[in-house]
Amino acid sequence: MSDAFDFSVSPFDRLTLDQRQRLAAALDLGVYVRDGVILSRDEPADCLFVVRQGLVHERQGGEVVAVHGAHDSFDLQALFSDGRARSFVAAEDTLCDLVPRQVLLELAHENAAFGAVIQQGFADRLSALANERANRETAALTMARIRQAYLHPPVFVEAGASLRDAAAAMKRNQASSVLVREGNLKDGGRVGILTGTDLRDLVVLEGRPVDSPVGPLARYELLALDRDDLLFNALILMTKHSVRRLVVTEQGEIAGLLEQTDLLAVLSNHSQVIALKVDRADSPEDLGRASQDIVGLIRTLHGTGVKVSFIADLVTELNRKIFRRLFELLAPPDLLANSCLIVMGSEGRGEQLLKTDQDNGLILRDGYDCPSLPQVTDAFTRHLVEFGYPPCPGRIMVSNPDWTRPLAQYKDSLFHWIHRPDEAAQMNLAIFYDAAAVAGDAALLAEAKGYLLGRLQDNQMFFTAFARPALAFDTPSGLFGGLFERRRNEAVDIKKAGIFPIVHGVRALALEKHRTETNTTERIWALADQGVLDRGMAGELADAFSFLSTLRLKAGLDGSVSGTQTDNLVRTESLGKLDRDQFKDCLALVKKFKELLAYHFHLNH
Repeated sequence: MSDAFDFSVSPFDRLTLDQRQRLAAALDLGVYVRDGVILSRDEPADCLFVVRQGLVHERQGGEVVAVHGAHDSFDLQALFSDGRARSFVAAEDTLCDLVPRQVLLELAHENAAFGAVIQQGFADRLSALANERANRETAALTMARIRQAYLHPPVFVEAGASLRDAAAAMKRNQASSVLVREGNLKDGGRVGILTGTDLRDLVVLEGRPVDSPVGPLARYELLALDRDDLLFNALILMTKHSVRRLVVTEQGEIAGLLEQTDLLAVLSNHSQVIALKVDRADSPEDLGRASQDIVGLIRTLHGTGVKVSFIADLVTELNRKIFRRLFELLAPPDLLANSCLIVMGSEGRGEQLLKTDQDNGLILRDGYDCPSLPQVTDAFTRHLVEFGYPPCPGRIMVSNPDWTRPLAQYKDSLFHWIHRPDEAAQMNLAIFYDAAAVAGDAALLAEAKGYLLGRLQDNQMFFTAFARPALAFDTPSGLFGGLFERRRNEAVDIKKAGIFPIVHGVRALALEKHRTETNTTERIWALADQGVLDRGMAGELADAFSFLSTLRLKAGLDGSVSGTQTDNLVRTESLGKLDRDQFKDCLALVKKFKELLAYHFHLNH
C-alpha cells in the first residue's frame, strides 16, 4: 500500500531515493469512514497524516476551520507543540498515509531542504492561528458604527446670545462647545459651532467684549456624518480637516456631537491594546482601568455582530491576564512559586463575558507557609470587587480560607465531595471540575484534577445525584404556544431556563467520561467524538448554547453600564420574530436534552 505514496508532492519531493525508500517502508495506512474521528482533541499525535483519498474537516468548537483534501497533510501543530483544541473528522470515506513522527524528525535532520519546509510549515501554521483571532477582531472594530461611541448631547444657543451666554451654557451642560442657531432652519436658517477654544481665542487673545453676539463669530461649515456611518470614516474626516469633533445626525436631525477622545476610546478597545496595558500595569489601579476597557471591547465586538464564542475567548484571555498580574503585584515571589491561583465556574470554563460573581481559589504546595497570606488574599478579593467583580455569595474566593488551602486538604475535600455528597458538595465539585490555572504552578491544579478523576468510579448513584440539578429549573414552553399572546410580557430567566441545563448536563456527561476539557462547547464536541452524543444533537446543542449566551449578553449590556451581569431576564416581547422563533427552538431543544439526561442518568426513577 505504501508504494502508492506520491513523492512528487512538496515537501516529499525533496527527499533522496534512499530517504524515500525508508519513508515508504515506515508508512502505515489509515482507513476512516465518513464522520469517523481521525484525531480527537485530547489524543496525542504520533504521526503526520497525508490525505491520499477523501476529505477531512478540521474542527474547532464545532466549526469547520479548515478542509484537507488529497495530498494535504495535518497535524504539524499537534506533533511539535503542546495542547490543541481542534479535532479532525472524515467528511467522507477517507484514506490517509501515516508518517511516523520519529521518521519525520530523522529525515528533517538529515535533509536540510526537507527540514526547512517542515519547519516553515509549522511556523506558518502557528502564525496563521495567532493571526486568525487578531484579524477577526480588527475587522470587527473597523466595522464599528458611530452609534457605538458616546455622543455628547447638543447644546444650542441663538445667534443673538452673547459670548458670556455661550460660556455659561457650556459650563451649565459640562460641554466643550455650543451649536449656534441662526434663523429658522426650515426657512433657510443655519447652524454653526462655537467651541471652548474659540471662546478663549476670541476673548483672551483678541480682546472681544464678552457681550459680543455669537452669531457672526460661529463657524457654519459643519462637518457632519450620520449615526450609522463608520467610526473610521469619522476618524478620516477629523484627520483631514484637523478638527476634534463632528456633528452627528439621525434621520436628518442633529443627534449630538462626536468628540475625538470618545472616537479613539472605541477604536482603542482592541484586545492587544488592553493586554499591553495589563502587562505594563505597576499598580492595582492600572489594572482597574484596563478592566474597564474590556466593557468597551465587548460592546464594540457584540455591536458589529461578532460571535459570542469569539468574544468569550478574548474576554477570558484578558480577564486571566488581569487576575495573573494582580496576583503577581500582591504576592511575594515565594508564594507565586508555591501556589496555583485558580478560577472556577464560568470563568474557569472560559464562558464569562460580563463580570459575574467571583469564583476563585488558591492551591498551596504541601508544607509551604506564607505569613502574609491573609493580607494577600484579602487584598486580591478587595481589588477584584473594585474592578467590578462582585463578591461570591457562597464565599468561593481566595479570601475564604476554605478555598486557600494546601493540596492535601483539597484532595481531602474532593474525596468528601465524591463519597459523601450533599447539595453543597455537588456544587463545589462541579465548580472545581471547571477550574483553570491562572497564575503560579499549574502542576498543583493538574495533580488535584488527576486525583479527582482517579477517584471517580462507575457509581450510578453518584452520577445520578450529580446530574439531577440540570433538571432543577423549569424550561417554559407555553410562551410560544397558544398561550403566547396572554404571556407575551412574561420575562424568562435565560440562565435557569436554557443555559444552566446545557452547561451542567454536558458537565455531568463529561465528568462521567473523565473528560479533561472545561469549556462547554469543547465538551460537547469531545462527547460527540467519543460517541456519547449524536453529532446532530451535538451541533444543535452547541448552536443553542451560543444563541442563548448571545441573548444573555445582550440582556446584560442593556441592563448594565459597568459591565457587570446584573440581568438574566429575556423579555419575549422585545425579540424580533426571527430571534423569537430561534428562542423557541432553543428552549424546545433544551427540553429534549433534559429528556436525554433523565434517561441516561435514570433521573426519573
